[in-house]
Amino acid sequence: MVKIANRLRGLQQSTLGAMTVRCQELGALNLAQGRSQVPPPASLLAEGSRDFKELGHSYSQPEGLAVFREAVSDKVKRHSGLSVEPATQVLATVGATGALAATLTALLDAGDGVILFEPFYSYYLSALKMQNLRPEPVRLVGPDFAITEKPLRAAINGRTRAMIICSPNNPSGHRLTATELEIVSAVAEEHDLLVITDEVYEDIYFGPAPHLAAATVGNLEERTVTLGSLGKSFSIPGWRLGYVCGPELLISAIRIAADALVACAPAPLQELGARALSLGEDYYRDLRAMYDRKRRTLAEGFAAAGLSPNEPEGSYYLFVDCSRMGVTTGVEAAEILLENSLVGTVPGEAFYLAAPDRPYIRACFSVPDDVIAEAVSRLVSGV
Repeated sequence: MVKIANRLRGLQQSTLGAMTVRCQELGALNLAQGRSQVPPPASLLAEGSRDFKELGHSYSQPEGLAVFREAVSDKVKRHSGLSVEPATQVLATVGATGALAATLTALLDAGDGVILFEPFYSYYLSALKMQNLRPEPVRLVGPDFAITEKPLRAAINGRTRAMIICSPNNPSGHRLTATELEIVSAVAEEHDLLVITDEVYEDIYFGPAPHLAAATVGNLEERTVTLGSLGKSFSIPGWRLGYVCGPELLISAIRIAADALVACAPAPLQELGARALSLGEDYYRDLRAMYDRKRRTLAEGFAAAGLSPNEPEGSYYLFVDCSRMGVTTGVEAAEILLENSLVGTVPGEAFYLAAPDRPYIRACFSVPDDVIAEAVSRLVSGV
């Protein structure tokens, strides 16, 4: 009998995917999967429809089209003040997940330890296991989920080679502060760690303070690889178009890995992606205003149902404490919400290695307004 690879041992369909299937079976509203169900920019769709047949439809070079990398460099500079050379410090990837896979493949070896801050995006864990890397959790405490120095230092050991941070965070919506990033910088420099920063939600934040790119703080720039994506900012996750930025030496290695894994990102979509990245600031302000409205409406619905939603500073998720339901786990809470209200959410356990301290669920508000309104109605009447 053909043997299954050991690296798949213990891996199975993600909790997010499994809940989507349950929602389909029961006819429930799906607030589980974070798949950007709001319309992409109308101008982008119009230009794509008009020009698609004229775009290049062969491979691009492994690092991506120059026009795309230049657009990434320009946008990163405008929004974060971080300067990256498009020819040597930017790489087009098949989504941010492709950027992460190539980074782990290029820069870490089997058995290396990687710090994960709990709660973390569940695919980080899958990606580490596929590379035979060791997840090393650091538990962050709600409701703010801030990084503090003592638990981080306690998690470092002789095998630790890297850490993954995410800001704005999925699932908590927390935005890392300069103080937190200074802690990350000091610990990373002391132990010579690679820092992988997932900033795919950089354009979705609430409040006046702009996005703070990790690589602009302390001494992080020289050891930080930044993952980005067009999927969240432009509601085009199905395009699978992302990028990675960082020091030339690291990006050169990641380019080799990305080439071996997938050859290149979709060339015609890179051309259209470059146009999306050039949209003006009015687009981003409208994007944030839209998500802020959706966030408030759904949070009010959970609160009206007697639950305790957090106040995310960014991303498009609520992380809801369901203790008032009388449950002890997020799994129980998500099942009750699904069965009683026909609203699908993700159990908080999907974002932790060990059981979380509270029965959390995550709910996505990147859905149409009528879906949010119906979800609120069902929550209030069903919980």
